[in-house]
Amino acid sequence: MILLGIPVLTGAFLLVEAGLEHIRAPKALARAAHTGTVAARTIAAAEFATGAPSAVAVVFGTTALRWALAGQTAMYLAFAAHLSWRRYRGEESDCGCNRMGTQVGPGGIARAVLLAIATLAATVRYPADVLPGGGLAILLIACAVVLAVLLYTLPAALDGRAA
Repeated sequence: MILLGIPVLTGAFLLVEAGLEHIRAPKALARAAHTGTVAARTIAAAEFATGAPSAVAVVFGTTALRWALAGQTAMYLAFAAHLSWRRYRGEESDCGCNRMGTQVGPGGIARAVLLAIATLAATVRYPADVLPGGGLAILLIACAVVLAVLLYTLPAALDGRAA
């Protein structure tokens, strides 16, 4: 089922983008995660170091990279749990999702949960959900990029800007 590969690749692209963004501006993530700059840089490196091999795993079907898909699942589950806990406590400040300063809310939580579910399913089925070769792969990668851009803005669109 190739269609499962698209949201998983989208999640990988989001981790790569978030990792690069958080490496460039670790103070914003540190403030949002209530942690120090060193921990924020560690989180950013983990995002990138998980997202990049996950993308390679989906595009090329490298069985040695199945761990990256499991790591991507864990990262999205941890992020969903973190956001849910903050929302439960009534803290709706910046979620650290992106540089737009988005509030903690259902949009960011839903995005993380759905990407975790899709990645878990792909991890279990791996390598059945890798992208096919040729021109179709290019089209599917382009679809994943567009979906990643849309999901990047989802929390801001649904949850609003931080006060």
